[in-house]
Parts: sequence; C-alpha cells; structure tokens
Amino acid sequence: MTIGGACARALLKQVSASGKADVLEVARVLKLKVKEEQLRGCDGVLVRPLGLNRGIIAVRRDMRSPGRKRFTIAHEIGHFVLHGYDDHGSICKEKDIEGWAKAGSDKEKQADDFAAELLIPTAAVAPHLTSTTPSLGVVEKIADDCGASLSASAWRYCDLTSEQCAIIWSENQEIVWSKSSPEFPFFLKKGRRVAPESFAYNCFKGESVPSYPELVTAEAWIDSLNLIPQSRIYEQSRALPSYGSVLTLIWIKERIERRSDYDEDEGEPLDPSEFTVYRKRWPR
Repeated sequence: MTIGGACARALLKQVSASGKADVLEVARVLKLKVKEEQLRGCDGVLVRPLGLNRGIIAVRRDMRSPGRKRFTIAHEIGHFVLHGYDDHGSICKEKDIEGWAKAGSDKEKQADDFAAELLIPTAAVAPHLTSTTPSLGVVEKIADDCGASLSASAWRYCDLTSEQCAIIWSENQEIVWSKSSPEFPFFLKKGRRVAPESFAYNCFKGESVPSYPELVTAEAWIDSLNLIPQSRIYEQSRALPSYGSVLTLIWIKERIERRSDYDEDEGEPLDPSEFTVYRKRWPR
C-alpha cells in the first residue's frame, strides 16, 4: 500500500467505526473548516497557519459532480495530514485532483492515494469484488456506496480486483489514461486512437451501445506481438457528455496471449545421475 493509502486507513480507524468516511466529519475532527467558494483556475485550496494544526479548505462551488467535490475535500485533507506543518497549504488545479492522466508531483499523487483510500476504502470495495463479471455496473455500485466519482471508483476497482481487466478514459477519441488490474497482461498506450471496432468509438459518434460487457476484437484496444490473432475480449463503454469523455472497461475472460509468465520453461532435461554437487553445468 502507498504512503497516502496507509495514512488514510489509519485515520479511518480513528474517526469512523463503519470503515467509511464522512469527509466533512473528518475535516471537523482535524480542525479544518470547509467552504465552497467561486474559485477560478483551481478546484481546491488548503490554507493553514504555519506550525498550527488547523486550517481552511475551499472547494469550487460550481463543481458538477458531488463525488468529485468530496474527492477534492479528501485530497486537501490528504495534503494537511501528509505534508507537515511548515507549509502554508496547497492550490490544486483540476488536473491535480484525480490526476490519473499524468505522473504529477509526488505530493499530488500521495494526496490522491490518500483520498482514494479515505473515500473508497479497501474494506468497502471488497464485497463488490465477488462478482464474476467485471462491469461498469459494479463500478457504479461502488461509486454509489462510497459517494465517490465514477472514475475514482473505477480506478480503485482495477487496483483491487483479481480479474484481468482495465479501465480506460478517452477524450477526443484518444486514450487519456488507463488503469490495469495487477493480473492484466498487456500495456495500454496513452494517446492511442479509439478504434472503430470498439464500442467507445460508437459512444463518441453518439450511437447506442450495449449496457453490459460484450465481445469485441482484442486488437481494438491492445497492440502486442504477444496477442493471439483474432482473439476477443469483453468491453463496456459509457459516454460522459458533461466531460466530453468516454469511460471504458475491458475484461479478458479467456487467455489471449501467446505466452504467459505462468507458462513453464521446459529448459534442459535433467539426468538424475548427473544431479550432484560435482555437476559442472547446471540447467538455467
């Protein structure tokens, strides 16, 4: 677990018996006053007196998503908890919060990790991981249960699931960011154009798409010499018109890679009569 995630988990044990966070209550316990303001050029601001364990969090009043607003508050709480008393605070632009699209600074990544664990704790996600079919429906249930944004919930789902799946955020018909589960065996390239064979492409064209995962050609999303030709994966995509984006979940149910890390290497046959301390050359 990351530093930010570990700190959030420890804080949850102190302030929430249910394992879920009310960010306003967490802020109150930490002596942080939360205000909604007409901010320009940023989504959230943390102001703190040097050396004192208190402060003010301001969030942009006209933020469209309640889940995004809660994540912003949690992100600023993360700065307060993680980054010491010798800093006046932070000013976080839109892309600094839920900044999955870029590497970002260490402080911003730590604050995002903190906010993700605080709002969407592992314990709250775990019951949703028993579903046999990954889908955006599962992600939406996590978002509703935790009061979080769809993108943050999708990120956490892929971070914790044992299924071979990935979440993809596209804008202007290009991949902006993706998050693969630990078991997903392929790299998804940022900046790759959304393929016409994908349901995401249909979303950008304003066309109807299935409301549950359906099969598409794996090459619609995956570029790899290790891909078995004509293999297929499951895809579910959803248009997010207010963001000008498409959120996609892909899932590998059957093996589609030519060679896997789990394949045994036959190597050199062993001769029992030579398997002694005097053997000069050992099989690799």
